[in-house]
Amino acid sequence: MVEAINLDDVMSLEERDPGGMLAAIESFSKQVTEALRLGRDQEEIPPKDGITRIAHVGMGGSAIGGDILSSLLEDAVGMPISVYRSYRLPSLLGPDTLAIFASYSGNTEETLSALEDAIYLGCKILAITTGGMLLDMAGKYRFPAIMVPTGLQPRAALPYLSLPAAAVLEKMGLLQGFVKVAYETADFLRGKREDWGRLTPVARNFAKQLAIRLHGKIPVVYGTYGILSVAAYRWKCQFNENSKVPAFHHTIPEMNHNEIVGWYEQNDFSRKVEIIMLVEEGDTSRVAKRVEVSAEILQDRVGGVTVIHVGGRTRTERLLSAIHLGDFVSGYLALLNGVDPTPVESIALLKERMAEE
Repeated sequence: MVEAINLDDVMSLEERDPGGMLAAIESFSKQVTEALRLGRDQEEIPPKDGITRIAHVGMGGSAIGGDILSSLLEDAVGMPISVYRSYRLPSLLGPDTLAIFASYSGNTEETLSALEDAIYLGCKILAITTGGMLLDMAGKYRFPAIMVPTGLQPRAALPYLSLPAAAVLEKMGLLQGFVKVAYETADFLRGKREDWGRLTPVARNFAKQLAIRLHGKIPVVYGTYGILSVAAYRWKCQFNENSKVPAFHHTIPEMNHNEIVGWYEQNDFSRKVEIIMLVEEGDTSRVAKRVEVSAEILQDRVGGVTVIHVGGRTRTERLLSAIHLGDFVSGYLALLNGVDPTPVESIALLKERMAEE
């Protein structure tokens, strides 16, 4: 039986978190600032001429950055930003494509395979990595690479794997004003770190309160279409990797046309489910109304429903603060579950087995 932990006992939190995941989560706002600087300081950048689409290529923690860029910047750059998570790229990409390859290790099998397609198709390429084969390929084929700090889990390096690319887009002239907004967001996130960090007690810490509520439950996260759909997916992945629990996500309004029916009645399984709904604070749209009605319908069909109204002055503040909150919740839930949030043994085992072939 797992020994209970007091989330207000900072010493116990550190003992149960030898990999320092909570400390990495608390560094989120600092990472935002440093990531922007890395992009702004990047001297070698792809040529702007002829670019009509952007492709972000990566896996796992190196891919979610593409979802952030797409949800925040697609309208601003006036061209599609597509995210690819596989071994191959579609043939519609070509010389008009800026292909951003993100691999924290630089050795991600699928990403390196897709890179061969990008080179063959003649894409303009930008890499984000700590090194590995991706950096070697950048040297061989003479495309720019942004070097980010080592020593983190990829999922704990999210700002480094996304925001340098945004800063480069602005430097290329494809984007205007985002870097300023992102720096302001870092200030906003510092306040959230104080609200949700280890030193803030449960009584005043919503992240700790939600983790306690989720203990022993299966989290299902619904986000409203757009930026909070991205946040919902991030929450699901962090529950999987940090908390070591099954978790699921969907988007509102789409889930209103299928998944809501699956919660037909309360039973032994559904009683273990806690639904979390993410909606933007002050949203008065029909989508927000759907959140309200869906929560009312589902309240008696699952173990519980928590609706979170995500605040912030800008879409960037709302998205990154929603992600920051989910990261904290997943870290605290890991410790309540008696597991170290850092190792991902199943992924390591899978990679070992794949290497045997």
